[in-house]
Amino acid sequence: MRLYSLLVIYCVFYFSSLHAIPTAYAQDQAGAGGLDKIKAMLFRPTGWEVNHIGPSGTVQSEYIYEARGEKVVVKIQNLYRSSGTSLLSCEREVMITSDTIKHDGCRDAGITLRFDPNDQDYPIKAKSSGNYEYKFKAK
Repeated sequence: MRLYSLLVIYCVFYFSSLHAIPTAYAQDQAGAGGLDKIKAMLFRPTGWEVNHIGPSGTVQSEYIYEARGEKVVVKIQNLYRSSGTSLLSCEREVMITSDTIKHDGCRDAGITLRFDPNDQDYPIKAKSSGNYEYKFKAK
C-alpha cells in the first residue's frame, strides 16, 4: 500500500511538471502576441473619436495612431472644447506594453489607456495624471 501511495505521488508530481512547461510557454507567447493585438487594434480604424472630461471641461478630439519605423506616434486634433479656449493639434510618441498604451496629450500628461474588450462602443478607456477621463470610439 505504501509503495502504491509513493507511485501515485510520483505520477502527480511528474504530470504536474509537464503541465507547467506548456503553460509557461503559452503565457510567454500570449504576452508577445498581446503587443501585436494592441497595435492592430490601434491602427485598424482610420482614427478614434475621443471624449475627455476633466477639471477644465469637456474636449472632443480625433486621435490617429501610426507606426514610424519602430516608434508609434499619435496625432491629436482637438475638435471642440466646452470652455471655449483655443483648440490645439499635436503629435506625441506612444509607449506600448503588453496591457497598456501610454502617451501625453496636447495639454494633459500621463495618459494611460486600457483596452476593455467587453465594451463594443468604447473599447479603450483612459485616465491621466491631470484627472481627465477618456473614452475612445472607433471612427
